[in-house]
Amino acid sequence: MLPCLISLHQNKKIAYTKSNGREKILTNSILSQMMRIAYVTIHVAPEIMQGGVGKKIKSQTGIWREHGHEVSIFSLTPAEIPFPGERQFIFDARVNLLKREINRSSMLNQMLAAIAQYKPDIIYLRYGLYSFPLHHIFRIAPVVLETNSNDKVEYASRGKFFYWMNRLTRNLTFASVSGFIPPTRELIRAFPAKYNKPNVVISNGIDLSSAELLPPAKNTNPVITMVASPGMDWHGVDKLIRFAETCPDVTVNLVGYSTADVNMPIPANAHLLGFMDRAQLRAIYLTTDVACGTLALHRKNMDEACTLKVREALSYGVPVIIAYHDTDLSEVAQDTILRIPNSENNVTEFHEKIRAFAYAMMGKRVDVEKVYPYFDQQKKEQSRLAFFQKILDDSIKA
Repeated sequence: MLPCLISLHQNKKIAYTKSNGREKILTNSILSQMMRIAYVTIHVAPEIMQGGVGKKIKSQTGIWREHGHEVSIFSLTPAEIPFPGERQFIFDARVNLLKREINRSSMLNQMLAAIAQYKPDIIYLRYGLYSFPLHHIFRIAPVVLETNSNDKVEYASRGKFFYWMNRLTRNLTFASVSGFIPPTRELIRAFPAKYNKPNVVISNGIDLSSAELLPPAKNTNPVITMVASPGMDWHGVDKLIRFAETCPDVTVNLVGYSTADVNMPIPANAHLLGFMDRAQLRAIYLTTDVACGTLALHRKNMDEACTLKVREALSYGVPVIIAYHDTDLSEVAQDTILRIPNSENNVTEFHEKIRAFAYAMMGKRVDVEKVYPYFDQQKKEQSRLAFFQKILDDSIKA
């Protein structure tokens, strides 16, 4: 940040008022476009933070800083994550459930104290399972909530404890936020309408400044690649493995999965490659004809998404298979995008179409100029920052 802006932020006049039991910071209008932002994550799995979610957060906060804002990331995490220079609060998750929650609560309390000391103008909170005393975060500054899934369905898939813990505590978060930003229109319906909170849909994007169009693969038989995470059955990895069984002439790469993560026979043409960093994944896409997005979103009662793995594949120019309504791309007509229904039998019923598409895409790449404008993260983050400013303006007026 420019030194003059830092000086202005540190020396600005601040008045405090009480409204609904929460302190509110009133700043001079001349400084209203410069914000001190706390980006907060609550127990996002380290392997998730090492992948597309972590890249998204780094890209987002980097763009905010480019626009002159001061940003600090605060992460409550069960293990160290690759965010050098940011603030991590690590709790012990290798114990029984009760001790784990006690550890989590203790570290969360320390994190909230650090956030309060940071004195943010606004807090951007990525939704996570409530732990005591998370509700204290709303006393620090206005909170904008990012919701990335239907939390009721997601936590139900993790077992009764997590389902009921989330069901009984979710309103502590939803009732207290100043606004929320879902990545899809469908998720607005998952937010309790009774609170009537300001909201804006901002789908996932990528930083086009680092995008790279890869040359077409030179395979003798088609290669399909899916990037997925173990334990998330809505990715539909099982469907793609069965597809590999029925189409032995097509190679299927499964990034993120190892044999220990799959409880079914693995055909010889299906390769479970485990976790890969950015450079390793790029090398796989160099030899990939088609990338496959989520195939079973219906398993979490959803039909709309804007998945990062599809956007990353498209940023490399790799043709894609999409089995849901994409927030940005559903109206884009490209022969390098294959759409199939969002149903349990979609891969079985359309396996011949998928196989034919894979062969047709050999030696081809996407016309990226026709898709890049739809997921330009620079534009998306400008919209997010404008929403932050609106929340702050509304907070001052209230």
